[in-house]
Amino acid sequence: MASAANGNPAPSIAAAAAAAAAAASDALSEPILTPPASVGATTAAAILEAIPGGDSSSSGPPSSASTTAVFPSSVAAALELEEMQQMSSSDGKVEQLRVELSDLRSLLIAQARLVQTQQRHIQQLETAVNRAVEQSTHSAAAAAVAAVEAAAAEASGAAALASADTAAAADGSMDVAPGTAAGRGGSGIQRRSSMLEGIIAEEERSKRMLQSAELQDRRGTGLFDARYHSTSWGATPRDMRVLPKRIFLVRHAESEGNVDNTAYSYLPDPRVPLTARGWQQAMQAGDRLRAELDTVNCGKPYNLFFYTSPYLRSRQTYEGLAQAFQPEQVKGVQEEVQLREQDFGNFQDTEGKKREKAERLRFGRFFYRFPNGESGADVYDRMTIFEDHLVRDINAGRFADNSSLVLVTHGLALRVFLMRWFHWTVDQFMSVFNPPNAEPLVLERVPSDVEARQGGPVAWIHTKALYRLSDGSREIIKGCTEDMCQTSWAPRQINPLDPADSLLLP
Repeated sequence: MASAANGNPAPSIAAAAAAAAAAASDALSEPILTPPASVGATTAAAILEAIPGGDSSSSGPPSSASTTAVFPSSVAAALELEEMQQMSSSDGKVEQLRVELSDLRSLLIAQARLVQTQQRHIQQLETAVNRAVEQSTHSAAAAAVAAVEAAAAEASGAAALASADTAAAADGSMDVAPGTAAGRGGSGIQRRSSMLEGIIAEEERSKRMLQSAELQDRRGTGLFDARYHSTSWGATPRDMRVLPKRIFLVRHAESEGNVDNTAYSYLPDPRVPLTARGWQQAMQAGDRLRAELDTVNCGKPYNLFFYTSPYLRSRQTYEGLAQAFQPEQVKGVQEEVQLREQDFGNFQDTEGKKREKAERLRFGRFFYRFPNGESGADVYDRMTIFEDHLVRDINAGRFADNSSLVLVTHGLALRVFLMRWFHWTVDQFMSVFNPPNAEPLVLERVPSDVEARQGGPVAWIHTKALYRLSDGSREIIKGCTEDMCQTSWAPRQINPLDPADSLLLP
């Protein structure tokens, strides 16, 4: 046979092929970007030596048939694998550069926003300082004018007394000589008393006229007047003594979703319950509400009315809060679908939700709409409807009997409620953080009952402007500045184009 005649070369060829594959494998273990140039030559030489009559030192190029034999399929596959690995490495480096560029871009945007926030704070400080200087200047000027007027009045009074004494002496009608101290002093005291009584009477008359007079149309001076609003009968109360004393906003207590966000992947969001710690938080929050209401009402009887989100964790929080009060103190409880949490979708796949939240950061947190869910702007729209109905109920006297309102809702929904109530801008909303679980925030009444009369000094004000966030609550909800805690009918300053926004332009 040919194999015997040639000294059995087939095993030698197989051994040479194996050696070539090993050489190629050793070469592939080298750094991919600098493959050895001798791999192909070494492989070919080894195979030619093993082929009968084949000598790597023989002159002349091998024929096409011998070339096919020299490079078996295993060697070609190894070389092809090496080329694929080089391409894969290049793609990986490109992707890594893209990630690094995206991170750098995000860092630049964050730094630009930080600079803009600092500039805004500096502007606010400058405004506050200028306002304080202006008030101080006005006070000093008013004090100076008052001092001049007082000196002039005193001089005029002295001249009038002297003239009266002279006239009385000429007529001989004084029992005491006008030149004596007793005569001059007694006459001066009587006349000063008469002048003081006249001034007091004039002040009382002016006060009665002011109380009986109706306020003029503020629109003629370019000011807001809610009495002429299209919803005037619902936007302004006829008597402000029917307004609730306080409006409490409570984020639900700790829920299973707060401690394990995978709960949303197998539980519908409306069915996520409180934890054991959450029940305890809710009852403690009820005790704090009762203590505050007992203090401000000074022992007088009071009532509460609850609005709650229909989600299970909010209704359970209401149950915990209500345990702190007597049943007769709770005038009612009403579910409001508009107080529910932002819809993040249906059953929430954990990994999918991570990708969506990352995309939300690039798109904008307030305007990003989750698939099968809502955006922050959608929550704003439904909260507007809720507040419009709430104000009408308030002004209609539904909570007139020394009542306070308690709204049990969710973190983002609570911030959107304040945004709509106090007319925050989107930038201001984004600067505020969710309050802690079961930590009540308080909207307290601004004017007193004396001012809150029909046709009185605050009759032109919208009901929302009659409440402000208490100082204690401002410490709880981080990021809320003093000017954001009350309603101003002057247009809020619109922030200029954020320098970071220019980085987002194509």
